[in-house]
Amino acid sequence: MHILRTALLGSAFLVLLAPASAQFNDKGTVHLAIGLAGGAHGTEYKTTISIFGGNYSDTETDGAATITVPIELDFGISKKFSLGLYLEPGSYLDSSATESNSMALVGLQPRFYFINGDRFAWLGSLQLGAAGLKIERDEAFTESSATYAGGNFGLGTGVVFQFTDLIGLQLHMRYMTTNMKLRDYTLNGNDVDLDNYEAELRTRGFAVQASLGFRF
Repeated sequence: MHILRTALLGSAFLVLLAPASAQFNDKGTVHLAIGLAGGAHGTEYKTTISIFGGNYSDTETDGAATITVPIELDFGISKKFSLGLYLEPGSYLDSSATESNSMALVGLQPRFYFINGDRFAWLGSLQLGAAGLKIERDEAFTESSATYAGGNFGLGTGVVFQFTDLIGLQLHMRYMTTNMKLRDYTLNGNDVDLDNYEAELRTRGFAVQASLGFRF
């Protein structure tokens, strides 16, 4: 019993003296990730026309899907916090799904690490930035191009499975919002005067994302 007690005490002492295990995020750690995301969104499209001093508005609701390629670069500020940038180009398809379009999100991405192990991490993210969308339609006798720009906000959570010191898999779920105004509109090659016409596109939805991550 004396020998067993001595061994247990010695083991506990060694555990206390052992260095803390490495963590996925730490001060000075650089994270780079590229992935694929798919989203489903509710949309609200509001138009306002000014005629003879009066404003006449109309609002339509619809749904849309997005497919994007998130590119993220984060820098560890502390063990529990990192700050980075995101760039997310992709496509936006509304219910008609007939137009050619391109979209992009860009901004700052603070991240908070709730579990920060060496091979596994659970984190929460904010996305604060800008959104842009260009939609081109080619219908019977009519060609149009509309450019929208505005703000974007995201709130997400995700997990990381780190396979080696360098490479890991990231899985995220995000709530996303955008609020974009019509900035430029052409119809059959001619610019449309927007002084008396306004349009605003708002989207709210969720996206799931899988990314290949690299830690340096």
